[in-house]
Amino acid sequence: MSRYHDLMVRQARRDRRLMSVLLELTYACNLDCFFCYNDRAVEGRPLTLEQYHRLLDELAGLGVWTLTLSGGEPLAHPDFFEIGRRARELGFVVRVKTNGHALHRAIAERVRVEIDPYVLEISLHGATAETHDRQTRVPGSFDRLMANLDALRAVGQRARLRGTLTGWNGHELEAMFALANRLELPLDMQTEVTPRDDGSKEPLGIRPALQDRMRLVELRLERSHRTAQTKTSPGSDPAAAVSTGDRAEPNCGAGISGLAVDPVGNVYPCVQWRRPLGNLHEQRIGEIWAGSPALRQVRTDNVAASRVPQDLGVSGDVLFCPGAAEQEQGRPDVVYDELRAQMRASSAR
Repeated sequence: MSRYHDLMVRQARRDRRLMSVLLELTYACNLDCFFCYNDRAVEGRPLTLEQYHRLLDELAGLGVWTLTLSGGEPLAHPDFFEIGRRARELGFVVRVKTNGHALHRAIAERVRVEIDPYVLEISLHGATAETHDRQTRVPGSFDRLMANLDALRAVGQRARLRGTLTGWNGHELEAMFALANRLELPLDMQTEVTPRDDGSKEPLGIRPALQDRMRLVELRLERSHRTAQTKTSPGSDPAAAVSTGDRAEPNCGAGISGLAVDPVGNVYPCVQWRRPLGNLHEQRIGEIWAGSPALRQVRTDNVAASRVPQDLGVSGDVLFCPGAAEQEQGRPDVVYDELRAQMRASSAR
């Protein structure tokens, strides 16, 4: 599945074909995470269930493969199951990004039976209740998450854990991986703590320390699969030999093979790159994909952004995000603080 997926992603980027869409169904949430980037005061009319049905039908017609339901907490949307069922009926590979707080046994069973997502991506904020609950700002959230992960296992639902390394949980980094091992779940850790979409920079106060970043780089290397170490280079991969003519390669799939939609219908290149491309109250997503001048500029900027990591010669464990660059520096093709921190951690290991 992984190799086939990689081939599909590369082909979609070459063809500039819409392959994946992330829907932020709601910014409502049953937790109150300190570093959450959502702007809960965003203005606009939420999309209706009828609009979601039309959107899903159109995405299926466009050949979109992967659909991610996110938030906020997507299960907090009153029509979550209806939207998820429709996505399943249309044949999307469905992913759900959730904090797991609502996934007790009965809900877990409904998700598995009615939606059958390919995977649930569940947030983990620490290896202990003290640390996890400090970040979620909801007492008891860690214990409830542990119980709900047992419920997911009992109903046979695929899941993986995702965490953000911060100044509050860095001391538990190894313990978080050990916990994931005990739960027999993969754990992906990222280091990017960003300002909130309303402009507040308060979350930046808990950016991870350099020594914790360095340890994460080491742990990633220690835990990397042998198959990742033996992958052929793009030049020797038959799938990579598909001609792109004179077209330069983009930095990532934002606006190239993927889009994000917020709860009030605003369309963006991705959840990090919040440059408005259009609104679904005014246009169909196919019209935005094919004709948005803003999206054409994003594609140009995405290709230009690819030169930043190339010029810097960054290693594979350093991720350059044009959206983060634009949010911090006003341009998507420049170095930004998080990139510098990743580079220091990578070079210091």
